[in-house]
Amino acid sequence: MDDDINSNDPFRQQIHTGQKRKRKKKTKKSELDEDTSFMSRDVNIMDTVFFPDGLEHIMLAVYFVSIPYVVGTLFIFFYIGKGDYNIFLSLSDDNSFLITWAIGYEVVAVILLLWIAKMALSATFSMSSSSSQNNFKIP
Repeated sequence: MDDDINSNDPFRQQIHTGQKRKRKKKTKKSELDEDTSFMSRDVNIMDTVFFPDGLEHIMLAVYFVSIPYVVGTLFIFFYIGKGDYNIFLSLSDDNSFLITWAIGYEVVAVILLLWIAKMALSATFSMSSSSSQNNFKIP
């Protein structure tokens, strides 16, 4: 019976909706705090690169050699050889391992630099848009 009275009371309904709004603002603010704390996070290499325990140095050397070589081979096949197997085989006679690795290293470096620039720009825009949203107040 008491719940029936409270559900029909407009004053209590107004208080209830006000409390909901406050809770919603707090959750949005905590989400924004998590977004802005992106720049202050510690970077741990074990979270980003998959190394088996105890074999970190060996796997780092394997990754350092194999990833640029594979990317260089794919770049030579698709971009220079135009995806034609015969052209690729004629090019591979002239290319050594070191040249293919250097081409792949440069391609990987450009991709990583573009990715870092994209992350920096998106973090800058998200922080500027969140600060402009917080400054607006209804008179």
